[in-house]
Amino acid sequence: MIPHSIKTTVRHLWRNRLFTALNILGLSIGISACWIVYRIADYELSYDKQHPDAEQIYQLVGRFKSDGKESGFGGVPLPLAPTLTEDVTGVELVVPIYDQYIEKLIVPASGQSPEKTVADPQVVATLPAYFELVPHRWTAGNRQTALDAPDKVVLTESRAAEYFPGLEPENILGKTLYHDTVARAITGIVADLDYPSSFKEKEFIAVSAEEWSSDNWLESNSAHIVFIKVAKGKSIDQIVDFATNRRLDFAAKLQQEHGFEAWFEALPLLDKHFAGEYATGTRSASMTTLYGLMGIGFFLLILACINYINLSTAQIPQRAKEIGVRKTLGGTPRVLIANVLVETLAITFVALLLAIPITSLFSAVFPEFIPAGLTDFQNRFGLTMFLLALLITITLAAGSYPAWLITKVRTVQVLKGHGDKMVLGARLSLRKGLIVFQFVIAQVFIVSALIIGQQLNYTLDKDLGFTHEAVVNIGMPYRSDQGADIDPFIYKRALAQHPEFEGIAVGHEPLNNNHWGTTFYYAADTGQVRLNMPRKYIDADYLPLYQIKLLAGTNIQQTDTLRDLIINDAARKAFGFNSPEAAIGRFLTFENKQHPIVGVVADFHQKDFRVAIEPIALGTSNRRSSLQTFHVKLPSDRSKWKKAFAVMEEEWKTIYPDAPFDYRFNDERIKGLYESEYRMSKLIGLATGVTIFISCLGLFGLATLTAFQRTKEIGIRKVLGATVSGIVSLLSKDFLTLVLIAIVVASPIAWWAMNRWLADFAYRIDIQWWMFAVSGLMAVVIAFVTVSWQAIQAAMANPVDSLRDE
Repeated sequence: MIPHSIKTTVRHLWRNRLFTALNILGLSIGISACWIVYRIADYELSYDKQHPDAEQIYQLVGRFKSDGKESGFGGVPLPLAPTLTEDVTGVELVVPIYDQYIEKLIVPASGQSPEKTVADPQVVATLPAYFELVPHRWTAGNRQTALDAPDKVVLTESRAAEYFPGLEPENILGKTLYHDTVARAITGIVADLDYPSSFKEKEFIAVSAEEWSSDNWLESNSAHIVFIKVAKGKSIDQIVDFATNRRLDFAAKLQQEHGFEAWFEALPLLDKHFAGEYATGTRSASMTTLYGLMGIGFFLLILACINYINLSTAQIPQRAKEIGVRKTLGGTPRVLIANVLVETLAITFVALLLAIPITSLFSAVFPEFIPAGLTDFQNRFGLTMFLLALLITITLAAGSYPAWLITKVRTVQVLKGHGDKMVLGARLSLRKGLIVFQFVIAQVFIVSALIIGQQLNYTLDKDLGFTHEAVVNIGMPYRSDQGADIDPFIYKRALAQHPEFEGIAVGHEPLNNNHWGTTFYYAADTGQVRLNMPRKYIDADYLPLYQIKLLAGTNIQQTDTLRDLIINDAARKAFGFNSPEAAIGRFLTFENKQHPIVGVVADFHQKDFRVAIEPIALGTSNRRSSLQTFHVKLPSDRSKWKKAFAVMEEEWKTIYPDAPFDYRFNDERIKGLYESEYRMSKLIGLATGVTIFISCLGLFGLATLTAFQRTKEIGIRKVLGATVSGIVSLLSKDFLTLVLIAIVVASPIAWWAMNRWLADFAYRIDIQWWMFAVSGLMAVVIAFVTVSWQAIQAAMANPVDSLRDE
């Protein structure tokens, strides 16, 4: 019985090779999408789940409220950790993790290995309690004494392998590392964690006495984070309240003066990976994005199953005689259903095999969608169970309806040749509904792709308030061994001697998402006006280079420190000045010093389009740490750019011989602010193409069924004089109606979804009617091309062949 069933299945699939191939291709795409999404979701949701006692571990984070806006911050004041250690009960462990700024690390020469220099090594200071909180396995050294002195350092195995390739952990102990000028002996090697974890540290030193004894409760730094492990049965809320009240003892007056609130909250370790607001240099994920990926994978799989159902049911009239004969010979409904499900299982299994290279191809072509660390994450059992469940689910979901429909074949009508009555209850209403559903999804994706693309074009084409074409940004060296102490104006003056440049300036980038917040005060007649606004440092050539319009006053004069101020028009309005001219000569107080306003400029975008234009103050300085960036305006003649870059690099190597020459066009940098949107646009575009392809496969199947069932009608019409175009129009009309219905249903859904997405932008496009018209026209054209191919074949057929059987 089983061999015969398999033989029948293979014979049928081979006889209908085209439909079999289309089914396999459609299902393989849906399986690939689910496979990729599952791997990503499994990886992201696995973070910290294997951590021992994870439910008792929290990161203390800060919350701030100012001007009605609330925000979070992962950094905490330095005194928090010692206070929790000494004054709080119910805390089992207190673990500070302080990022250390180390310019370079030197690994001395040893044996055949030459000396190594590592720039910007990622080193953290912590307590021995870290290794009680985080379950690293010790491969060398003693956990109790490894970090009991400031001249000791502990490495993970991966970091030790970087510094000392080929050496066993026992042979690395006792060797010396130089963090800048500080020598430290390696006293411990620990194994890397073998599961996804928020604890990514690889090199550990002891917390310094200066950091541990700090009493500065007023400053929070993203480099300073604190974890606690709460004793079982103890309330985390009491610990958080204690920490907040202790901070208020020192900061209440400051908060009152500056009009803001600050408090602590406890972030559970199990929630940390998805709390991007508190990410301080560590990778985080977005649960919203993850849900979006799951939704896309689910819909693609549903579409693939719908496609299979439509293509399978399209073949039933062609299989009717075979089914009728088998029923006449005693085939029971149970046997017929089993045969169809076996066919579906076989096709799904082959599709699963085809999904393997498709999945690998996706990972290679679209690496930006693959999270860092995913390639090293293995969960073979979970993946095997998922694929097995997917195989069974698709077999039942896609095969059940065609199997049921086959049992409804009327044997008598089949053997009499009554094709239009051969299947009991074989209406097209369900299949038409499935086609509508497919094109609803496709239309939503098409509209979304169009609107996202229009918004991204808007962000690049809209007037930003400054000129950014042909401007190159070069970051100033920030390490002392690369020339950070060199006066940046030396390089500026060197470039100014060459005619290849239209302008050179120094200062902050005009548009980025960094924020140097400062509170300014103005003593107005009606009382003191307080305004917290960002500030940027510039020089006298900055405004002319970027063509930022000066509304009143004069340009800034170069000084060693911040003296004069230029404000934008938004700041002028916020301080209550009636006109730009009225602001000139007024004084703003900052850090107990008065600074005159010498100019007012037109508003320009300082951050991406998610943020409305804010008040801003522009000042000057000669310090590298304040100015940060060189701005070079290239000539309008692009043929001169090659020589300009050669001059820039030559002068750079003369002044900064130890620093790499690295530049970036301002346009590219601005575009990079919308990296997540561009990645989303690419993903939506890919999903749109796949959705349209799968939908067209289903439409093709339904067109095939309709053409088969109306063969004699078409023959009669041709005998009576119908033209090919008329018959094509007749057969296509019903399908285009389905697409039009899908457009009507999809349009409000797409409008709602895109309005929600655009709400994140302070400056955004308006959704226009033509966007839906263009998207709908695309869907109609694609559907017509798909259907017309089958319709033309039917219309071109010889009517004698179709009428001969009557």
